[in-house]
Amino acid sequence: MTATYFYVRPTDSLFVRGNLAFGDSGEHGSALMPPPPSLFAGAFRSALLGKDAAQLTAFLADGHCTNPALAQCLGTPEAPGDFRLTWLTLAGDPGAGAMPEPISPLPTDLLMLGRNFATLEPRATATGVQSAGDLRLRATLVSSKQEKPKGGVYLRSKGLQQHLQGHCPAQTDSVESKHIYQRDPRLGIGLNTDSRTAEEGQIYTTEGFAFSPREDKTSSTFVSTGFLVGIQGATDLIPDEGVLRLGGDGRSAHYRKVSFKAPTVTNIPGPSARFRLLLQTPALFTQGWLPEGVSEQGGNYQLRGDGFSARLACAALGRRETVSGWDLYQWQPKPAQAAAPAGSVYWFDEFVGNADKLAAWVAKGLWPDHLDSLQQARRAEGYNRALLGTWN
Repeated sequence: MTATYFYVRPTDSLFVRGNLAFGDSGEHGSALMPPPPSLFAGAFRSALLGKDAAQLTAFLADGHCTNPALAQCLGTPEAPGDFRLTWLTLAGDPGAGAMPEPISPLPTDLLMLGRNFATLEPRATATGVQSAGDLRLRATLVSSKQEKPKGGVYLRSKGLQQHLQGHCPAQTDSVESKHIYQRDPRLGIGLNTDSRTAEEGQIYTTEGFAFSPREDKTSSTFVSTGFLVGIQGATDLIPDEGVLRLGGDGRSAHYRKVSFKAPTVTNIPGPSARFRLLLQTPALFTQGWLPEGVSEQGGNYQLRGDGFSARLACAALGRRETVSGWDLYQWQPKPAQAAAPAGSVYWFDEFVGNADKLAAWVAKGLWPDHLDSLQQARRAEGYNRALLGTWN
């Protein structure tokens, strides 16, 4: 099924709540950037329902739409239909009619040291060095000097393609977060729901993000900034251009259809029988940090799929994330789940089998063959998406 891509540009400050406790007086509501894919899946599905008041009423009353095409797309709260979010990155519009450019957070095996990129390489643990974990190799930074990695750095489209091909990107293939968004904290005051007056001591702050920063126009890389979103299963139902309610307080965002082709790398696994998996969105694996299909056998971690197998040799993961959200249909919180963060990297070797079947397995999302209702919902929201890369 072919995906349709949209450039989503927030027209106001965007508020994306994190999963930290928040609510007491004087507290600060932290935010997430990039946002979880479920934010955009919910926004587009709500926009589809909101186009027709009769369909929205039918869905709220019976849990499904009466329009056959919309029913096939959205399904029911227990069994989502054909709708899938397949791509999510930040994006920048260079203007002059050019296509918006995807912008990705740095994978965990790529660091910016000073003004140059450095990579983590799988290496055996040195004799006498103890390390937790059962994988035979450790992701190791090889550098001539000790230096703290620079934060707030993102990969541009060319840089991501270079990294997937196993090459170290150039400094010009990156962009700093200040050219994409700027933090926009807001002060709030708690209100008494009966009198609609301010509650004493109920002052708090929430963190938002202002996109398309234009303070420094001479060095600005993009005319506007936002997100690039890929969707399957709703090609003829979503207008080519429109407005979304996005994030906390339902702030507005403009979207338009664009032409985009997701980056791919050929000759994987290649003669070396090795490859990498890069998580593009947070992953909800049944075994915690281990991708679906990987199991421990005789001290080795083996990946087994339909027509292929490989050995997991090394992994580099970021800090575990918590995925939750709000179920609008049931009007209750969604279950909180631990997720392997986007950008995590897995190295595999000893590949045997059909490379096309490996690519097809990755393209479908890293999900088990049999899904429960919660997994089906999370798959539709765009979790467990990954990209294939070479391991040189």
